[in-house]
Amino acid sequence: MDEFSRELNQLLVCTYRNVGKLEEGMLHSVSGMEVSIGELHLMEIIGESKDGGVMIGELAQRMELTPPTVTVAVNKLALKGYVVKTKSTLDKRSVIVTLTRMGKKVNAAHRYFHEQMVRNIEKLLAPGEREGMLHGMQMLNQFFQDALVEMNQKADSAALQSVNAERM
Repeated sequence: MDEFSRELNQLLVCTYRNVGKLEEGMLHSVSGMEVSIGELHLMEIIGESKDGGVMIGELAQRMELTPPTVTVAVNKLALKGYVVKTKSTLDKRSVIVTLTRMGKKVNAAHRYFHEQMVRNIEKLLAPGEREGMLHGMQMLNQFFQDALVEMNQKADSAALQSVNAERM
């Protein structure tokens, strides 16, 4: 690995880790309770639904997780007092999840954290650097999206080959 590659790898790993630590630390100071990044992002999606709540199936789809995995996470959040689960009046099999007052407080703190983080980074950069950073981040994001698509295609192909091999 050349010097650029080592430096880029180090920056990616450290940045990812540090943003996560900052988010968790900020939330602990606001809520006084430990909240994982996954729980935080689940509450973020629930918070986007306003007061109507969101169904477990939709949460699972938006988080790209299975409904049972989301159900376990929602149950943990309910025990911590961040969300409330109610049965849908339209479909008794469906569960609607809404944020409690404490969940809304944590979600607002999370949004504020991101707003402040972006503002503070923006202050560090000259206008030309901002454009360069946005372009670089867009390219980085596209790289990761493409890699995920490729990984999923390979997994689907391997699963299909496995099913075909079992049939023979």
